[in-house]
Amino acid sequence: MKSFILAAFLSFSFFIAAQNDTDKAQIETTLNNYIDAFYKGDTTKLKAAIKPRLNKFGYWKNKETNIYEYYDHMSYDKAMAFVQKMKDEGAPRDENKIRSVKVLDISNHIASAKVTANWGVDYVLLSKDEGKWMIEQVIWEGPFEKEVEQKTTTYYLIRHAEKDRSDKTNRDPHLTEAGQKRAQNWAKVFKDVKFDAVYSTDYNRTKETAAPTAKANNVDVIFYDPRNINPKEFIAKTNGQTVLIVGHSNTTPMFANGLLGEKKYDMIADDNNANLYIVTVTKDSKTSKVSKVE
Repeated sequence: MKSFILAAFLSFSFFIAAQNDTDKAQIETTLNNYIDAFYKGDTTKLKAAIKPRLNKFGYWKNKETNIYEYYDHMSYDKAMAFVQKMKDEGAPRDENKIRSVKVLDISNHIASAKVTANWGVDYVLLSKDEGKWMIEQVIWEGPFEKEVEQKTTTYYLIRHAEKDRSDKTNRDPHLTEAGQKRAQNWAKVFKDVKFDAVYSTDYNRTKETAAPTAKANNVDVIFYDPRNINPKEFIAKTNGQTVLIVGHSNTTPMFANGLLGEKKYDMIADDNNANLYIVTVTKDSKTSKVSKVE
């Protein structure tokens, strides 16, 4: 009896696995028909891929503002007209470099998938009627942006050295003698680190703190405004580099938090100019540590 139950269970499991493989193959065919329709102006393949109740809309990235803006809704009729127009105007193309389909999940009657094409990325919902998988809904974003592999990137973040506090009305003081010594000491602390870039806010105290280390690495100081930093864009811009960032008691931990994607560090005490934050970003992780360097 136990052998019979086990055999029945295994048979059922194999049936389910085989059915899932069949569904996956059918969905992939539908998705490729969808891509071919828009690449080649093929209305026949589009009819084989989308349902008459198609609901498709998306977001296009404005090149000037880098903001994704809502793009027009596309119904079944609009999709057919668009593809037909491509064919009539002789605009079809045979594009295989920017082309991939990925089935994300399959249920009894519905499924989800991801399509990557020259216009961008589509997330697709499909349903199954009379044994055939077809697309019902699409939400997309464009244009296509090539994914850049994240290389190991290391950020060293420090606050400016001691500033001259003798004039309370001076909003841009220079470093004191002790501050100048600390700035020189930072260059010694970092003597075994090869920096690709040194960033500083545009204040005397931060620029003077950054200068010795920048000079030791033969690089110019790059000015930044912490209020306008987009951490994701900054990480992409400095991918694979070793970077020194000089800031202030509030902006330095804030910058570290932005790189990490979490609120981990609080403001630095006003009498503390010795904190060193090291943030390491890899393909799979973001880690950090903080130490005090006197």
